Amino acid sequence: MTEILVLIYLKQLISPLSRFAGTAVFIFMKKVFIFIDGSNFYFKLRDLTSKLDGKYNLIDFDFRKFAEWLIRPNELLEIRYYLGAIRRERNNSKSEQLYADQQKLIGKLQQQNIIITLGQLIKHPDKTYHEKGVDVRLAVEMIKFARENKYDIAYLVSSDTDLVAAVEEVRAFGKKVQYVGIPKGQSYGLSSVADDVRLLRSEEIEQFLPKSLV
Repeated sequence: MTEILVLIYLKQLISPLSRFAGTAVFIFMKKVFIFIDGSNFYFKLRDLTSKLDGKYNLIDFDFRKFAEWLIRPNELLEIRYYLGAIRRERNNSKSEQLYADQQKLIGKLQQQNIIITLGQLIKHPDKTYHEKGVDVRLAVEMIKFARENKYDIAYLVSSDTDLVAAVEEVRAFGKKVQYVGIPKGQSYGLSSVADDVRLLRSEEIEQFLPKSLV
């Protein structure tokens, strides 16, 4: 397993009068990939922001800063974002608006150097939209990169219990998985198979939301 060795001198961090001044501390940084289930995490963010004052534009959420904060002090190698691609429908204002919003989101993600993987978004007879194949793509890539030794720790930002088998497979390759969710709708299936669980709170994610209210 490749690890990056970082040397930190405590004399830069604590008072020179301390008995630990000048002591060298070795920290082994792990290689990290973050896998974000876009639609799943969007609804989690919407729930978290409902507890904050004001109305936030979630399209402007800073995923890059969020990821860097989430995995510290480890080394962030890649952020991978998965979502269903919206198709434009003629004479359908809802479809046009959804498409425009998604294109704006994709542009924001690309600006933050986030890798985007698209699945399908299927319109059902009741006119609701459901993703197809998105969780499969996420699972396949999470396992693939584990097998190729691309990372040491996978941060899974999703509460989709269908990913339990993928987490088990990743751990079989000797990799660690941290499940990232929120208290409401926590996946106990993922919680039981992951190496660690991180449940986000509203006050934690507020710093990554746009300052201007809409």
